[in-house]
Amino acid sequence: MTDSGSKLSDEVLGHLQGMLLRSVLSREALPGSRQPVEMPDLSFVLRQSPVLLSNENLASSVSLEGLPVPVRVLSQEEIVEEARERGDTAYLRFQPAQEEGDAVRLTLEARILPQDPGSLALGLSGVQVRFQQADGQWETADEPSFFAT
Repeated sequence: MTDSGSKLSDEVLGHLQGMLLRSVLSREALPGSRQPVEMPDLSFVLRQSPVLLSNENLASSVSLEGLPVPVRVLSQEEIVEEARERGDTAYLRFQPAQEEGDAVRLTLEARILPQDPGSLALGLSGVQVRFQQADGQWETADEPSFFAT
């Protein structure tokens, strides 16, 4: 789930991933941030219901309850099957968490898998957030950064 030599527990990683996912799907600000998280290309992912989330790099403890839209966790193989059956399929995927001293950097990206079985998934856009604890609570260390791929 995280870089080798990790001290980050699955519980903490799941909590942080859940915070970021909730913020992205609700377009709300994260604790410690002033701006809402408005990921470019999220509309591609929201066209499908439920929203698909890859289980790659996903903490086993992440909670999907209370999210503003239904979310379904699938393996990469299941996402490939969805694309074959339903056409081009957009989904969300966490990159491996990166620990930076007492901070944790999470990256959530939107990807699209074409229906053609020989095609690779294409990156759409994403958001990167650095979290750290303040007074026992996790919050953003700086404003989220957005990228397009």
